[in-house]
Amino acid sequence: MKKRKKRTAYYVGVMFGVIVLAFSLINVFSGTKKVSETENRALAQRPKLSVDSVLSGQYASEYQEFFNDQFVLRDAWIKLKTGFDRALGVVEENGVYLGKDGYLLEKFEKPDQKNVSATVEAMKTFREKHEDIPHYAMIIPSAENILKDKLPALVPSVNQDSYLDNTFQELSKSGINVVDVRTALKKNKDQKIYYQTDHHWTTYGAYVAFQQFAEAAGLDASAVTYEKLPVTDQFQGTLSAKSGFRTGEKEEVDVYLPKRNTNTTQEQLSSVIEYTDNQKKTGSFYNTDKLDQRNAYEVFFGGNHGLMKIKTPTTENKRLLVMKDSYANCFLPFLAPYYREIVVVDPRYYYGNIEELMETEGITEVLYLYSAPTFFSDTSLSVAME
Repeated sequence: MKKRKKRTAYYVGVMFGVIVLAFSLINVFSGTKKVSETENRALAQRPKLSVDSVLSGQYASEYQEFFNDQFVLRDAWIKLKTGFDRALGVVEENGVYLGKDGYLLEKFEKPDQKNVSATVEAMKTFREKHEDIPHYAMIIPSAENILKDKLPALVPSVNQDSYLDNTFQELSKSGINVVDVRTALKKNKDQKIYYQTDHHWTTYGAYVAFQQFAEAAGLDASAVTYEKLPVTDQFQGTLSAKSGFRTGEKEEVDVYLPKRNTNTTQEQLSSVIEYTDNQKKTGSFYNTDKLDQRNAYEVFFGGNHGLMKIKTPTTENKRLLVMKDSYANCFLPFLAPYYREIVVVDPRYYYGNIEELMETEGITEVLYLYSAPTFFSDTSLSVAME
């Protein structure tokens, strides 16, 4: 009996070793992928081997990340694991909560206060350099904050409001106009203001926030009215891919097109968008080619770009600089009727000089538009304004 158990254990061990070896060999010869369409992110690449990296442990760490990202049939294994976890009652995977009513909610991580302070100080210093023009700050709370009732019971949650309150207070004291959209979003939370499978807000959520910004900036939000146009009903967001939850669910993505009325002519509804990173120009805010890809949210301007310039035919002589993350992408079209030019910088991908940009473009207003998770975790904004 003991011999049989030992023999069985031996064969199981050998079989397991053969499987691991087989997958390792497949990984070696299957090549590497640069991007995961499922997770909408860049994948780790094979690290360079050097004596220093080996001795420091950096090579081992980077190789482990590379191996995990490039593991063959990775998406299938994630789905399999998630299925088992759900059967066991697990409601969180990779920082994503399996919420109520079909919602997936990104877990808000406690910020590094040193990084947050650096960003806030950079914004305050920048405002002091350009104190003759108005500065606005919109930090948009994530769905976890506004849709608290959708969270699973008893899950740990960092108080996002306390960080927002402290940041808004610091910015306000320096003369930056804070546009706090929390109340407006909460009033509309019964509408679909956030996607269920993605971390972004919807175009409707952005429109609700725009009305708040228009009031703060003295814009006539009633000058242009819009009609909603669904452009796809096959969108499956990054939270679904990241967690493995609700992988069969699809959502609608809408664009808001201005109606032609007594206050708007066809000429006022057209703009030219210049993408300086690839030297292209287009006459539309929307890249419909992206609707055939997994991340349909990239229909707005084709995704993120280091620098864009939106030139409009409006007679207004105001020029706006927008420092932003991807939350701004569906928000920007609402600004077009009110500014002669909108210069859009995503500091995560921009390596130019902001001061030169301010001068050459004749900027008359500045807007910071970020989601709270990005604002409190990303360090590129403070670096860009050094």
